[in-house]
Amino acid sequence: MEQIISSGNHWRSESHAAKHDHIMSDEAFLDTEHHFQQAFATTDPVPLLMELLKERPTYLAIHDLVVYYTEAVKEDPSHGQSLASALTRLRDSPNAPTFEADTLFSFIDHKLADQHFKVIYSSSEVKEYGSKNTYLLDSLLSGLLLKHQLISTSDQYAAIGNSLDAPRGSGKSQVLVVGTCIQLLLCGSLIMTEAAGSYRKKPEVVALKLKAQKQAGTVKDPHTVKVLEVCNLFHEEIG
Repeated sequence: MEQIISSGNHWRSESHAAKHDHIMSDEAFLDTEHHFQQAFATTDPVPLLMELLKERPTYLAIHDLVVYYTEAVKEDPSHGQSLASALTRLRDSPNAPTFEADTLFSFIDHKLADQHFKVIYSSSEVKEYGSKNTYLLDSLLSGLLLKHQLISTSDQYAAIGNSLDAPRGSGKSQVLVVGTCIQLLLCGSLIMTEAAGSYRKKPEVVALKLKAQKQAGTVKDPHTVKVLEVCNLFHEEIG
């Protein structure tokens, strides 16, 4: 929120208006949840989402867009790729509503960055390896956002880099390594570019770190072992 407020007085005034709207209602629209869920359930969500945001080009609408996008991916992770692609097309559309010289959808990136990520949660939230695992879902969302160039933050690259060196024997090491593998499988090439900054790594280094985690037995769940092996093989091949 602070990033958006500091980006200009014009947006500041719009933000205050949005805050006022929020006092009057907790939703950007009447029955907001239904509208966004309906949009994200369609084959191509962009037309309906564009219609909604043209109707109410406010910070609160952007907030709700990101919240319900996140919920849609978590509800059905298999649709994550198509939903992230739709969000990119929505943001970059020449038909997007604007505030004078400021493109409304430039603020989607800021809201997404605020929404995700990058800490491991309480032990009660990382025990199950599947669609209910909060950290793995965040890893999926982060990888999709990187792949589709929606956001790229140091926190994301730090999560990848630090988890490659997850301490052996820790109760959280397995979920850290698997979360990193999910991101690497979606956008592994980015960790090798200047965009990763100080977390930039050569593919052979990534492969060696993954191999060390496998040899140490960090990943024990049989399904996630396969994810680690595929990720390791990929980085060995491109190295």
